[in-house]
Order: sequence, then structure tokens, then C-alpha cells
Amino acid sequence: MERTTRGFTLVELVVTLAVLAILIMVAVPGFRDTIRRSRVSSASNALLADLRYARAEAINRGQLVSLCPSSDGGNCTADGSAWDAGWLVYTYPAGAASANTAYAAGNILLRTGATRPGVTISASTADVVSFGQQGQLRPGAALSFRTCIRASGSGAGENATAVPGAQLDLSGSGSLANKTLAAGDACTP
Repeated sequence: MERTTRGFTLVELVVTLAVLAILIMVAVPGFRDTIRRSRVSSASNALLADLRYARAEAINRGQLVSLCPSSDGGNCTADGSAWDAGWLVYTYPAGAASANTAYAAGNILLRTGATRPGVTISASTADVVSFGQQGQLRPGAALSFRTCIRASGSGAGENATAVPGAQLDLSGSGSLANKTLAAGDACTP
């Protein structure tokens, strides 16, 4: 009576591991870029959603609603053009003299935007972004935001073909447009 042995030879195992290693080496860089593109898209979409929310709240409430960058979730930051540490969406009590200014005591906090690690979000102005009662941008000048991947822990963002940045354009009427940055465009508006 003959017994049949089942299993793998050492040569078969080594060849299988070599093929697997080659596949991983090919897939990992592409997967990394996919994750980085997702971070840029997620951060840009979160800001877009909160800008739309602020505009809708200004119309619904019939009063100014503002946004400002915030690193602690309770105060506006001094550098109003860097938004990757988070932001605040807030409104003002009726008759407040602090309208269209940085978040202050007595203002009504509506929403906070979370820190976005691994990306930079830059605004074309350091001013507080405010929407008026009809959803128009106050004081009326258009502005834009650019979101790019940050290659290292700190520093400027990168806009590359593999991981393109995103741009949000906010017109004076309050309408928003979202587009992908062209290769070579700067990450600051």
C-alpha cells in the first residue's frame, strides 16, 4: 500500500514568496498615492460641506454666519490663511456688535471642523469668511482655498500629477465651485 504525501516543496514555496514580494512592491506605491488622494479629497470636501452649511444657516437664520480657522476648536487662529488645523462655523446673537469678526464670547458656535493631518489647506485671504442674510459673501470679494498633500510632517503642500491638489472657489454671490489643480499649480492661492 502506497501513501501519497501532500504539501509544498521548498522550491515551490520560495517561488511563491518571490512572486508575492514582486506584486507587493508594485502595488504599495500606487496604494499610497490612492490614500493620499483620498486625504486631499476628504479635506476639501469637508471644507466645502461646512462652507455650504454656513451659507444655508445664514439664509435660514437671516443673520451673518462666519467661518475662521482654529487650532483648538474654540478660538480663531492668528494666521487666518492656514485652515488645515480645523475651523469654526459660528453666528452672532441678535444685535451683536461683533458681527463679521473672529469668534468671541457670546457668539453661537454651530460647528467645528476637525484637524486634517497630512494636508495643507490655504485660503487666499486671512479674513474671516462671512455669509450675509441672502447667502452672499461679505464683504463681497471672491476668495479661494487650495488643499494639497503634505509630504512631511510640516511644511508646504505638494501638487503633483500622482496626487493633485483641489481648489474651492467662493464667489461674491456665495456660490461654490470645486476643481482639481493642474500639475505645477502652487498650493497657495
